[in-house]
Amino acid sequence: MNGNTAVALITFTDDRDDGISSPEVEQFLRKKQGKLKKFLESSGFIAIEPLEELRKDREGWYGIRNLEDVRNTVKILSGYSFEGIIIGAWTWAPPMIVMEFIRNIPKPVMYYTENDPLSGNLSQMSATCASLMEWGINNHALKHERCFGDRDYLLKWIRAVSAYSKIRESAMMLWGGSYAVKMEQLQDDIPRLKSFLIREVLFEDQYILINRAEKILKSENERINAFKNWLVKNKLKINYDKKMLTPGSFNKQIALLIAARDRLKDLEQENINGVSIKCQPEIYSEYGVNACTLPAFLPLAFNEYGKQKIYPTVCEGDIKGLLTSMMLFFLNGKVPPAFGDLISVEDDYIEFANCGAGSLYWAANSDDIGETMSNTEAVSNIHGISGAAFSYYGKEISAITVARLTRIRGKHYMQLGKG
Repeated sequence: MNGNTAVALITFTDDRDDGISSPEVEQFLRKKQGKLKKFLESSGFIAIEPLEELRKDREGWYGIRNLEDVRNTVKILSGYSFEGIIIGAWTWAPPMIVMEFIRNIPKPVMYYTENDPLSGNLSQMSATCASLMEWGINNHALKHERCFGDRDYLLKWIRAVSAYSKIRESAMMLWGGSYAVKMEQLQDDIPRLKSFLIREVLFEDQYILINRAEKILKSENERINAFKNWLVKNKLKINYDKKMLTPGSFNKQIALLIAARDRLKDLEQENINGVSIKCQPEIYSEYGVNACTLPAFLPLAFNEYGKQKIYPTVCEGDIKGLLTSMMLFFLNGKVPPAFGDLISVEDDYIEFANCGAGSLYWAANSDDIGETMSNTEAVSNIHGISGAAFSYYGKEISAITVARLTRIRGKHYMQLGKG
């Protein structure tokens, strides 16, 4: 995930010819920026350093020092894609020049420096950051971050900026819409969300999946058999019975999953990065099977044909739950997020579960197909007319994050815990 994340790395210098700038100071700036760039790249990120292109004369000026430099640097950066800006504060520079740069490139800003009492860097950092907040030309000026030598925090900020950038360009798909079984908290203010968090929220009726599933059942049985053979080969136990989990109901559930994958492929240009399926009551009652194959298998890195794109997936049009899942996934793209209902709370543990399925990754905390499937059982669902639930108990892991986006009187908050 880091390899796709790029940040711009710049610094500023004194604009006074008779001030504190000198060839030695400029070489000092170049050296400090070079070390920071090397650190970022060793941590798996792309560091774009436009001043290397602007200052081809390695013996002259290095830092940005006037409005012309700002315009030229902005022009260079316009040819790159990046998520945020890291400003190295290594010496005194006039705040106005920094402000002009941020006005022209409205991206998240991190002001970074390290302790050096002889450089004047803290004076520059405090003066500029105070100016940015007083000026407040854009949200990034008002809410810039500051980091005083804590490189671990710097990396966390980059990951967060990258996650925000990705979700801001994403769409989410709500098959069947939102607001199942009268759960008001599943809804949200869509125009408000699109103004600050996500690009688009798409709605489609479940009939699109049901209609396609019926066509697959009638004329593409080999695709259903390929999926079932993959499950059996990897030792997922299917506990058929005479009422709920029959071969016929299981085939319908698999056809729904294949239909969902096909539909997502049709909509690749929408950049959908999370989906919900509103199962209750339309699918599990009217269509006759529950849709648990979607939250079980869409958030996996593999399918019967090999690798696949991971889609964070929730049930019942839970907009806040899906947004939370997408944010967590963009922060840690190696782990498909799971979801569930709060079941019980004891002194030393909290229990979560779901009526039908969550990402099967958590059956073994692994992308190993054999481990995942051998720890999972398809069992009779407790809801609906027929169909399987995909049952497993999560394996012990050193640390997890539990989160939930919520909204109180129109304002969004993130509830967050570690365990």
